[in-house]
Amino acid sequence: MNKIRVVDDILELANVSKDIHIEYYRKECIFGINEVKIVVTKDSNLDIEIKLKEETKLNFNISVLENVRLNLNIITKGNNGKIQYKYDLKENSIVNVFKFQNIKSIKEMIIARLNGENARIDYNFKTISNKKETYDYHIFHDAKNTVSNIKNNGVCIKDGLIIYQVSSFVPKDITGCIVNQNNRIINLTNNKSEIMPNLYIDCNDVEASHSALIGKFSEEEMFYLQSRGIDYDNALKLLISGFLTSDINNKKILKEINKNIEKYWR
Repeated sequence: MNKIRVVDDILELANVSKDIHIEYYRKECIFGINEVKIVVTKDSNLDIEIKLKEETKLNFNISVLENVRLNLNIITKGNNGKIQYKYDLKENSIVNVFKFQNIKSIKEMIIARLNGENARIDYNFKTISNKKETYDYHIFHDAKNTVSNIKNNGVCIKDGLIIYQVSSFVPKDITGCIVNQNNRIINLTNNKSEIMPNLYIDCNDVEASHSALIGKFSEEEMFYLQSRGIDYDNALKLLISGFLTSDINNKKILKEINKNIEKYWR
């Protein structure tokens, strides 16, 4: 089992095979940001666990070499943080990201560069928001026939507020690309969440789409469950469970999601 554990901005554990190379850079200056560099050379599964105790700043640089598939599972929990993820995908590489977090507050930047032909990233992210969470995505299709599928599902509770800004870029003459964005927020508060989907497409030979929805579950969904003898609270819990566990096939992440659903919706 390949596993990395980071507490605040300290790399506490890096138990990985020879197919995954880890370098950790500790920045000593007052404005320095610690960095974890990961290079994947063969098909691998990798679990990253992040625990934020203080207001943490941290960078991840993840490179996936030619003809390599990476299944990346990320769980983040704790207090406050600012984290940047940079993905570098080479020719014919595939990255599947399955990610869940339940934290007090976070600001993230996610940069993915599809630098080789036929590179692909499938990104499935789930969060339960208690306070403000901001996510800024930049997806660059720098080579032909590249694919990006970005799916974000968030639930706002208590003082929760989510901002998704997702920007996908396809330059001129980068043909045959597929660009998908799917962002949805279930808002159980009076706070104003935001979704800002952006498609910057300078090439005609591209399939591109985006969807964005902020709201609650529909009356029809709730009525259907209640008409079958399920009370309101349990109907809401069932819908939230389906919303947060869809497209997640990692057992540890599913367990963490279900644990938090039981915590908030008993």
